[in-house]
Amino acid sequence: MADRRLALGPGDWKRAFEARLQEHAKLVRLGHLRSVATGPPKFHAGNHAFYMRDGRVHLAWMLAAIRGARRRIDLEMYIFDADATGVLVRDALVDAVRRGVAVRLLYDSIGSVAAGASFFDPIVQAGGLVTEFNPAAPWRLRMSRIGKLQIWQPNARDHRKLLVCDAPMSFVEASKAQDGDALPPELDEDAAADEPRTAIAILGGRNIADHYLSRPLGDGQWRDCGVVIFGPVVTELGKMFDAMWTHAEGPDSAPPVLATDPVGEIDILPLGSQPGFFNPLQWALSRLAATVKTELRISCAYFIPSVRFRRALASAAKRSHRCLILVPKASDVPMVDRASRHLWGALLQAGVSIYRYAVDILHEKTIVYDRVVTVVGSSNLDPRSFRLNYEISVIILGATFAAPVVTGHDRDLQESEVYTLTDWQNRPFWQKLIDWFWSLLRSQL
Repeated sequence: MADRRLALGPGDWKRAFEARLQEHAKLVRLGHLRSVATGPPKFHAGNHAFYMRDGRVHLAWMLAAIRGARRRIDLEMYIFDADATGVLVRDALVDAVRRGVAVRLLYDSIGSVAAGASFFDPIVQAGGLVTEFNPAAPWRLRMSRIGKLQIWQPNARDHRKLLVCDAPMSFVEASKAQDGDALPPELDEDAAADEPRTAIAILGGRNIADHYLSRPLGDGQWRDCGVVIFGPVVTELGKMFDAMWTHAEGPDSAPPVLATDPVGEIDILPLGSQPGFFNPLQWALSRLAATVKTELRISCAYFIPSVRFRRALASAAKRSHRCLILVPKASDVPMVDRASRHLWGALLQAGVSIYRYAVDILHEKTIVYDRVVTVVGSSNLDPRSFRLNYEISVIILGATFAAPVVTGHDRDLQESEVYTLTDWQNRPFWQKLIDWFWSLLRSQL
């Protein structure tokens, strides 16, 4: 209980929270016969990271990282579309293989169904490794390393979005020299081969598709975010990809080890999760909410919180009088929006403020606690993320990193509609009935 009484941030709270999380993680590992955990979750010091609001900046960094890699590229993606953006990223991976980089791509079978396996053939033909995660078609299941056919689990999906690779050190310096959405530096092909190397990770909620990465903000780009990270934590993120690659029965490989020296002052804790009853990320988010003293901000595409998290939100609102939740006005999955709305009454009565984003589709998954702790990743606040999907998030300490996230959240709130308790109570009867019906099925949403 000590971490609840301490102020969020580095120092005593970080050590107490880390210890409690590691205790919970032991229970999680006991609940999985095939755990993808790489070890006890812990904070890694010495990192540099920045938040990306604009998907076009996110794409620029992805392409720069792929083109700047000289040893290893690992890409794990839920949706990889065969549109212009998808072709651009795929062809950059092909070029990387041709210049001798060890390339591995892990894509989800259902998420990337529109592209199909043949879309990735150029990577394989060039010498890269491609694995379809948990094939939806039973006849595409592979033999495991112990000589048994994979178990068919069509409802368990790899929802992670992660790029990990080596990178020139100039990328770090360039990102530190810019404010806001920092664009990558122009890559000098000859100099990049000789300059000191570090490692880079890019993650968040964005998939690879035009509407995530190529359209202008406010004009067809889904509202989402990403994070670029340099530093020792990238080595751990690389190990987490390795664990998923093995779990997915990807071909045996021995890619170069990612190693990086400290490059900044940010502490980051990476946290992966997998289908099952015990979820370390869900525990961590509730624990953090129970510790909030001044302010809690949430942007969430699919918001169907558990009973425990709803109680934590209500308590945070009563303590801080400032609990701000941003959800889509028009969701790309309408039944989730309806199931979510059924649960809003108690939150609104407790003083939680709910806003509905009205510009484009909201797809972000970001939480900021007391403007000090930021959680960014692929996981939504819903049963599918916590019980059925493989997810990855990072817990980032520091007011400096949180500041642009808060600024972006304020901007989003200004472009949103406030949803009040009166609005919820005065819903037409037919809407209440539909909301109730979909809430009955929320365990699968």
